[in-house]
Amino acid sequence: MTALAALLLAAPAARALDVGDPMPPITVKKWVANTPVSASNVKGKVVVVEFWATWCGPCRQSIPHLNKLYEEYEKKGVILCGITREEEATVTGFIKTMPMKYHVGLDAGKTHADYMQGIGGIPHAFLIDRKGKVAWHGHPMSGLDQQIAKLVAAGPAVSDDPVEAAMELSTSSDFAQRDLPKALELARQAYEKSGRKDAKALAALARVHYEMGHVATAAKAAEAALKLGTDDEKEALEAAAEFYKKELERRKKDPAASL
Repeated sequence: MTALAALLLAAPAARALDVGDPMPPITVKKWVANTPVSASNVKGKVVVVEFWATWCGPCRQSIPHLNKLYEEYEKKGVILCGITREEEATVTGFIKTMPMKYHVGLDAGKTHADYMQGIGGIPHAFLIDRKGKVAWHGHPMSGLDQQIAKLVAAGPAVSDDPVEAAMELSTSSDFAQRDLPKALELARQAYEKSGRKDAKALAALARVHYEMGHVATAAKAAEAALKLGTDDEKEALEAAAEFYKKELERRKKDPAASL
């Protein structure tokens, strides 16, 4: 075999994970600090995946900084994970002497391989944006906090469809990602752009008003949406209109009732 043939037939080298790449899954044997992290609870969140080890001096120096970042941003929809390839007894013993407040997981093998290909040293952190793409990576003491602040300030990532975006911003189970004024603006714009003929946009507008506590307005908008809806949309629109109607009656009877 010629040298050229050998080169052409050789398996391509794995490319290092870089900015813009999709976030690889986090696969661990066990989470030993804080709560488990899964694919479902990182969706739509800003995520930090940091690789470290108990024997690594610079890693130890980074831990207080990461604890501070966790305390500052946890309620703003940021998930911070520390991943190590060490044994459970080693890690749990270390945490007793140096508390780690964020999520700490024991790598099952694949996570380190997927993230750290071509990267020589630890600690090394990857910052993932709300769309699930790598936004930055590097030493956690060299700019991570500034990059997190930028992503948090940018707000939640939402659908390009204004109606879907309005629903996401008004009904997200993560209250830190809700933005009712923005949702209201998007739903109104979508409804007006349709010439006030889009039942889906009007139904979204009704839902946003409901989430804002405007139950009477929500009920009125839902009734109007029902009249605009197609046969395929009728059942869902009817159910929504009935719900708002009953909710309005309940609140009239008891003004102190919660939504």
